[in-house]
Amino acid sequence: MNDSKFTVTGTGDSLFLQEFPAEYYPALRAVAAFIGQCDLKMTNLETNFSDFEYFAGAYSGGTWLNTRRSCLSDLQKYGFNCYGTANNHCFDYSFAGLTSTIDTLESAGLAHCGTGRSFDEAAAPAVIEVNGVRSAVFAVDASFENASRAGKPTARLKARPGVNYLRHDTVYKVSEVQMASLREIAESTRINYNRKKLIDTGFLTPDPEGFFFLGNLKYTTCNDVPSTSCHAGDKERLIGAVKAAKAQYDHVFIMIHCHDNDDVREENPPEYLKEFCHAAIDAGVSAIFGGGCHRLRPVEIYHHAPIFYSLGDFIYQGLRIEHLPADFMEKYGIDINSSAEAALYARSRGDKVGLHCNKLNYQTVLPKLEFSNGKMTGFSLLPLELNFDRKDKMNGLPQIATGKEAQEICDLLNSLSEPYGVKLVLADDGLLKPADL
Repeated sequence: MNDSKFTVTGTGDSLFLQEFPAEYYPALRAVAAFIGQCDLKMTNLETNFSDFEYFAGAYSGGTWLNTRRSCLSDLQKYGFNCYGTANNHCFDYSFAGLTSTIDTLESAGLAHCGTGRSFDEAAAPAVIEVNGVRSAVFAVDASFENASRAGKPTARLKARPGVNYLRHDTVYKVSEVQMASLREIAESTRINYNRKKLIDTGFLTPDPEGFFFLGNLKYTTCNDVPSTSCHAGDKERLIGAVKAAKAQYDHVFIMIHCHDNDDVREENPPEYLKEFCHAAIDAGVSAIFGGGCHRLRPVEIYHHAPIFYSLGDFIYQGLRIEHLPADFMEKYGIDINSSAEAALYARSRGDKVGLHCNKLNYQTVLPKLEFSNGKMTGFSLLPLELNFDRKDKMNGLPQIATGKEAQEICDLLNSLSEPYGVKLVLADDGLLKPADL
């Protein structure tokens, strides 16, 4: 283990779509100065890079995201040296968009992880060496369409480009009375007819003992099973990769993209995410940086390693999408040649609903983790706000939060993290720091 001091930061989602206005540059420089204090600087790149020469995919991560290649130079001004690409938007422009994004990052000499031209590329970590300290960074997508999964080659078939993924299983717990009602519904509606046919012909495996399916939803009367759990094979593969990297590098870090929650509150991580994060740290991971749900989630210190279940949005330019496909227009009942601005207005029901209407999606923190001899020795968070009140080109761009805004972010994180034993204070230097670390 290299005994050099080492500092790390990682962000939530960089939903970065257009170049920055000149007005933003003073704030950008202040944020970049904090990032620049760190050796390893990671962000989740939640877009694709192309100049719209490729067709949009038949599905998207919710909205088709693409950024012109020339804009990458603006994002680079923050100083990131590792880009995670494992998220639900990596296939918005299908295979060509995914590989174009990889090509653009590589042409700029930027380290990346999470997607690849093959399964092996997608699953491989980025390796970053700074001041003699070598780190392996994995990016994992837990919220993806099945068609975006990277695939392994065989002796006769090529590997499939795609994303590094973590699947999970969901089961709904019901009473005996409720189970009887579900079986009655299945019988009267014949919803399971085709499911039984697929099982009988070998296209589906038989249903496991103790569980009942209503369509594709899985139910049980057992109370001792988790509501969600990691896919055993995916977990074994990913944890095995962590152990192999830990044997070779000084540090291992994970960026994980997860939209799921516990079905109680958006800010609450699902059971399977906690299961995976704990297993990853047990295997040697130094810190985990989550994103995906567009807002902050709890901070947990597990075996002296931090888990940021979600850092929300680092950049949210969701109002600045340049083009959208006909599929989007048809979904909201407008002309397929409408502008993206008109389409987003239709989806938001006249700017009444949507991510851009909730301030919680515009608050985040930038961690600064300090390591020595492989152990975390310092931990602070820079509060950021993303110009929620601005609906111009400044909307969604991060700047340092101060005063009442910084205290609001501190209070929010405390309310979320208290069940995990983490208490933060807003220090005189404007940073959030654990009260007991």
